[in-house]
Order: sequence, then C-alpha cells, then structure tokens
Amino acid sequence: MGYTREMAVIYSEEHDLVAALHRGTLGAPPWEEFLEQLRRRTAADYARLLFQGDHDWLQSVRIPAVDDDLADINEIYRQEFGNSQALPHKAMRPNRVYSLDEFIDSSDPLQSRFKTLFMQDPDIRFARNMRVTEPNGGQIWISLGRKKSDFSASDGALLGSLANHLAIAAGTHAELERQRLKAGISADAIMRLNFGWFMLDGSGRIIDMSEQAEALVQEAQSLRKSPDGRLIPEQADAQGILRKFLKLRQAGESVVRSVHLSDEPWLDMLLTNPPADLPGALQPVAIAFVHGERTSSAERSRHLANLFGLTLQEARLALHISHGVTIREAATLLGLTHETTRLYSKRIYAKTGTRGQADLVRLILASIVALT
Repeated sequence: MGYTREMAVIYSEEHDLVAALHRGTLGAPPWEEFLEQLRRRTAADYARLLFQGDHDWLQSVRIPAVDDDLADINEIYRQEFGNSQALPHKAMRPNRVYSLDEFIDSSDPLQSRFKTLFMQDPDIRFARNMRVTEPNGGQIWISLGRKKSDFSASDGALLGSLANHLAIAAGTHAELERQRLKAGISADAIMRLNFGWFMLDGSGRIIDMSEQAEALVQEAQSLRKSPDGRLIPEQADAQGILRKFLKLRQAGESVVRSVHLSDEPWLDMLLTNPPADLPGALQPVAIAFVHGERTSSAERSRHLANLFGLTLQEARLALHISHGVTIREAATLLGLTHETTRLYSKRIYAKTGTRGQADLVRLILASIVALT
C-alpha cells in the first residue's frame, strides 16, 4: 500500500508538471512556472532550460534567475564555441538523464567553460541533465543542479518521465515561434503599406478595426471616429458615398464602392461586403479597407528618384501617374507642357523597366516601392 501511495503522489506531481510544461509554451519567457515547480519538487538549487529552434537560435530560462552580462546568449554561444562538435550537450543521447560527471569532463577546458557559462554557478557539484528533440529540429536541454547533495533515483526518473512531453512542448514552441516570425513580418509589411480595415454596422459604427486602421483614425486628417463610434470621412462627398453604401447593404444588396479620401498624403478607402464565414457573434454590415501613403508626396518622390535614378521632376510625374492622373492632367499640375510631360513619361518607363502607365502603377503600388 505504501508503494501505491508513493506512486500516486509521483503521478500527481508529474501531472502538475506536465500541465505547467504545456502552459509554458505560451509564456514570456516560456516555462518559468514549470521550472519553478520542477526545482521545488527535486529540491534543486537551480533549474535551467535551453531551447534551440530549427534555425540555431537559443532561448534560455533559469530559476532562480541570476544577474549576468549574457545579454545575447546566441552571440556568446557563437563566439565561445562556434561549431565545435566537442561540446557535451551535442553528444547527449535524447531522453537519457545524465549526471554531472557523465555530462561534463572536468579535465576538458572547453567543457568546463561550457559548464561555467550555462550553469552559471561554480558551486554546483551535482546535476541531472537531459536533451529532447522534436522532428522539425527543435531541441530542449534541461538541467537541474545542487550544491551539497546528489539527486535521488526518483528525481532522475521524474525528469525522464517528462521527456516525451518536453519533446511535444519543444515542437509546439518552435511552431509558435515560426508563426510569430511570419506574423511579425506580415505586420511590418502591412504597416509599411499603410493598410488597415474597419468592420462597420448598418449605421457606420466601428465594430472592430486593425491596429493600422486605428492609427490612421488617430493620425489622418481625412478620417475620424465620431463620439458615438461611427467612421466619418472629412470630405462631404465621401460621407455621401459611405451613407449610400450602408443603405444598400442594409437592403441586402451586394455592392462595392471606392472612395478617395485625401490627396496629401494619398488615402483611399474600399467599401465592400463582409466575408460570409466570420467567426463568433461578429455581424458587420460592411468592411472598409483603407490604404494610402505614410509620407508626403515630396518624400515619396525622393524615394522613387533614388530607387530608379529618376530626376525629381520625373519622380513627381511617376507619382501622379500612380495615382491615376492622366499625362495631360499631370502636365498642368507640374506646370509643364504636354509634350515635355510625354517625354518625361517615356524616360520613366525606360528607367523603371515598365511598358506603360498600367505597368508603372503596378510597380509603384504593388511592389517593393510601396514598402520604402
């Protein structure tokens, strides 16, 4: 009966640790709660977890935390060890629990330096270490250390019993990091493109909006949020288009409308129908996509001139063309003759490698130019 009760206690402790481990994949930093529970359960003086992603970057969590100058563990790792295959953690068999003597050869200066750097405590005399891997290349090294007494067999067994769960956690964390990276790049591109969206109800009230759209409302002079939460264009004709669009949508019609909001900086809005498969209780009547330029036309002209070797006058003309202005209209805006403007347009097409106005518009609005 005593053995059964002991096994029940171990199972309960393991269950709590597994729950904390899987919750820890979402932590910032990850796995702090799990490491603290594991450290207390094994009476360790410290617990440490190193995670290595599939692109060789490292994350480190240590309980208790120590004040050190290892601001960038990845850079320290590269400088001190490079691609050395003699490091102890590279020779560890996955899912096997190692003692300190099995893990570190104290007569090897490189391995001793590795112990000092990653255990960060010269008084640690006893340790249990384990490496786990996941199919996509993520790895976790977990280390427990004591100063005065060795770990018991049950401590090692507990650590070993967590191996499969650590591998799952490594895979989950690696995938989360990949998705965070993709989302960060996408968000940066959207920010640079100055693109945002609003969900509107039948009266034009904002149900939800993207961060970029919220910034546009706060910064742009051509679009605002009324005290009762409605999206209001500043121009009267744009207000009329939005009102008529919302009436048509409330009547059940499927419509799309384009609204020009501002010339300087350039800002347009596309009013369209919401997707049919929005989750939850969101029931917008319309979606308003807004897109424009973050900088003034003068700054944009300089960007274009630098990118394609245009003169400033050619760059100004290219910018007008990208806004749908005709050659004749651009000539008036720039104070040039029609013939001179046509000559400049030919130079622009040659320098940008485009074959006409439509091609140039695509280049400026739908390519790397929009990200500058």
